[in-house]
Amino acid sequence: MSVFLGRFGIEHMLVERNTGTSTHPRGRGNNVRTMEIFRTAGLESHIREAASALAGNDGVLQVDTLTGDQRHWIVPDISAGMDISRVSSSSWCLCSQNDLEPVLLDHTRRGGDIRFGTELLSFTQNGDGVQAHVVHRDSGETYTVDADFLVASDGPRSSVRKRLGIGQSGPGDLFHNVSVTFRSKALKEYVGERRFIVCYFTDPLGEGALLPVDNEYRWVIHVPWSPDRGETLEDFSDARCAAHVRAAAGVPDIDVEVTGKALWHASQRVADAYGQGRVFLAGDSAHEMPPNGAFGSNTGIQDAHNLAWKLAAVLRGWAGPPLLDTYQHERRPVAVATSARASQQAVEEQHTGFGLAAGRNNDASDLMTAALCYRYASDAVAGAPTERPVLPETFELDGAPGSRAPHMWVMRGGTRISTLDLYERSFVMLAGSRGRMWRNAMEKAAANVGAPVEVYLVGHGRDHDLVPEPGAEWAELHGTAEDGAVLVRPDGFVAWRAHSEMPHADRVLTDVLQTVLGRDRARTP
Repeated sequence: MSVFLGRFGIEHMLVERNTGTSTHPRGRGNNVRTMEIFRTAGLESHIREAASALAGNDGVLQVDTLTGDQRHWIVPDISAGMDISRVSSSSWCLCSQNDLEPVLLDHTRRGGDIRFGTELLSFTQNGDGVQAHVVHRDSGETYTVDADFLVASDGPRSSVRKRLGIGQSGPGDLFHNVSVTFRSKALKEYVGERRFIVCYFTDPLGEGALLPVDNEYRWVIHVPWSPDRGETLEDFSDARCAAHVRAAAGVPDIDVEVTGKALWHASQRVADAYGQGRVFLAGDSAHEMPPNGAFGSNTGIQDAHNLAWKLAAVLRGWAGPPLLDTYQHERRPVAVATSARASQQAVEEQHTGFGLAAGRNNDASDLMTAALCYRYASDAVAGAPTERPVLPETFELDGAPGSRAPHMWVMRGGTRISTLDLYERSFVMLAGSRGRMWRNAMEKAAANVGAPVEVYLVGHGRDHDLVPEPGAEWAELHGTAEDGAVLVRPDGFVAWRAHSEMPHADRVLTDVLQTVLGRDRARTP
């Protein structure tokens, strides 16, 4: 959230109760949509550099032990053999939270007031703003911060959500594990050339899930934990954890040095509301889901991306407060659908502590559908087909209002870019053969409403701004005609689409912008 607000030039303060960034290797899977967002924010190359040790890892493996005879790839290829470059400017990236956060922090410091070791004590709000009471944990100094809005990303046991009296819906706790970090020099010999994302062990003595941290010496294993039997973290001694790793490897004398342990619950819950007044929830405070498929962290990052541009639009005066209501209307249905998909994935992977599946799917293309094809239907979209499900049954990116705008490689001023690279700090209109008409109409509409809109003409003529690569048809890809146009929001989702040119286009576009931005009326009649 801090990175995205900073990209809009919005002054903000980030309060973090811990003294620094995360030290535990978790939340590793950054899906295609998240990497598209990071690319647009100028972070993708830095994140891939931080994640270089795991660049070649792919797939979900199941074995009895590392030295056993039973072996089965539950998901051989996380992208299901799809040529991702056809549909995206980016690809999946395994970057653990402890490696990702320093990259984010470096860019956050360029636009935000970052305060580690500082905790939110309480807050009050009224129609004009939020007053937050915070404490510096080392010194005990308390002070008050006045802000326009408060965004709480304070985890599944969110104190802010509780203070707002917001409940949760869903099945609740699903299973429980202990995450054990350890070092082993010899383990890689038994892993061999298998470069998996996660490897599940079915042997009862070593049941668990192994995750490589660097494919060399650092590893994580998820071990079953039974709190219903009274087990606590103290029951998981270093000796017990080391014995579990050796059983999973099938090597009784392999070297194991335990470096950390943390209890965690896999749950499926979604907040009944995503905020109240000027206070919003994002990430795990708004939704919980199993780690399978890496949906949780990605959903949280995409929450922040959705909310950031809306906050910026309201604070900058080019949108009305009703735009902020669409944050919940768009993101909550996505969380409900995605959390169910994550639980399904946990069953398909037979995650440690979760019941075996009766009729597994194992369709990796479904992971791509969940990552890229979710859709919005809210007042911030004009003409969204409300009868369509949030997650389609098959992979579908057709440029319809409410969907993530299609990716297409184009040349702009001699540089090859993706159309997705255009969408960040303003609305963007793409138009073709009738581009001049659409450009003139949009300039009038944008002036009427007072909103930033960039217009790009797509084609091969002298006046065109974007030149598609051979064989690419921008209009067909976006579900319109050559004389039509597409309006895309700053978060890269289609806000409106015209199938052909129309009379009084400036009036139509004025109405569209007013509707999408939650404005009662335009500045100029």
